[in-house]
Amino acid sequence: MTKRILLTALITLTSFAGVAHADLFAAGPVYGGNIGDFKNGGARITCRVFNAGLTTATINLTQIWTNTGSLVVPTSNTCTGSLGVAQYCAFTAPVTGNFAYSCRVNANGFDANLRGVAEIMGASGIILNALPLQK
Repeated sequence: MTKRILLTALITLTSFAGVAHADLFAAGPVYGGNIGDFKNGGARITCRVFNAGLTTATINLTQIWTNTGSLVVPTSNTCTGSLGVAQYCAFTAPVTGNFAYSCRVNANGFDANLRGVAEIMGASGIILNALPLQK
């Protein structure tokens, strides 16, 4: 009888535990701004990520793509490794041409509940375009 109670309790408790899995989040395509901004080298694509979940998420992939299928190398990236509850990170790259850009983030965790945005900032510092990160 004791073994059956113990087994039932163990099964019940493990059924409440979350399972870690990977989630893919993406934003865009967001248009890269006007010709003057990227020709002068001042426009930037920034992908901002916020952990709205109840547990730490592990970010294992951050990417910026153009509409031509080219991968853009970020010049700054704070979205590496763990992103704690209510923490924020971002990765950014210069706008190199008249393209639309997309952000992609892959996160592991029990509750990978990320929010964020892909935004294009012009050379003058004004946000020209922005789209939300979606699962």
